[in-house]
Amino acid sequence: MNYHIAVGLNDIENRLEHLVEGAFGRFSRKGIQPSEIGKKLSRHMELEKRIGVRGPLVPNDYLVALSSSDWHSLSDIATALNSELLALVQQTAKEHRYKFVGFPALRIEIDEDLPRGTFAIESRYIEDPDYLGHLYLEMPNGLRVPITEKTITVGRLPSCAVVIDDPKISRNHAEISLNKDGVVTLRDLESTNGTKVNGRRISQISVDDGDVIEFGVVRIKIGRQ
Repeated sequence: MNYHIAVGLNDIENRLEHLVEGAFGRFSRKGIQPSEIGKKLSRHMELEKRIGVRGPLVPNDYLVALSSSDWHSLSDIATALNSELLALVQQTAKEHRYKFVGFPALRIEIDEDLPRGTFAIESRYIEDPDYLGHLYLEMPNGLRVPITEKTITVGRLPSCAVVIDDPKISRNHAEISLNKDGVVTLRDLESTNGTKVNGRRISQISVDDGDVIEFGVVRIKIGRQ
């Protein structure tokens, strides 16, 4: 999965509204608006929460079903929309102190039975015993990217695992690797504006909970579940 980070907008709901502006100004106002999906998704989490031993639990796997017409209207921003909705799930959980039983995930699919202008949200609990204890990257938009893959690439290229849409970020800016012992290493890929950890420019370094990484002007925190 790719994670798309748009720099310069701080509020998730505002970013959802901005997805249909600028380059996407041709989007029809008669169809589904991203902000509508976001509001219903937050409400869905509240309705589906359960009381657990460690506090309120919410589903960690979400499906947003769109009509065929709405899907095609939103197809140009599908990757960004998916990323922002997942960030909304994580931010809502953080604000309300909801707990997950596994890594949060969200996908958007077509439902041919849905008429234009309508959508549906489904969710489920998928328990993952490896969820607690893992490090994650906390993005400027609140999205948490679990460090569970052997290598996570960061840069402007669409092929990167974490795509940061900022001209000061190199096409292939850096990579984060996880070894068999659970050690996470950050390596700068000779980027133009460099990579810093806790304010110091690095070429390669091990990172852990609490460290702050700077890719150009983008600050990303390392956290632990």
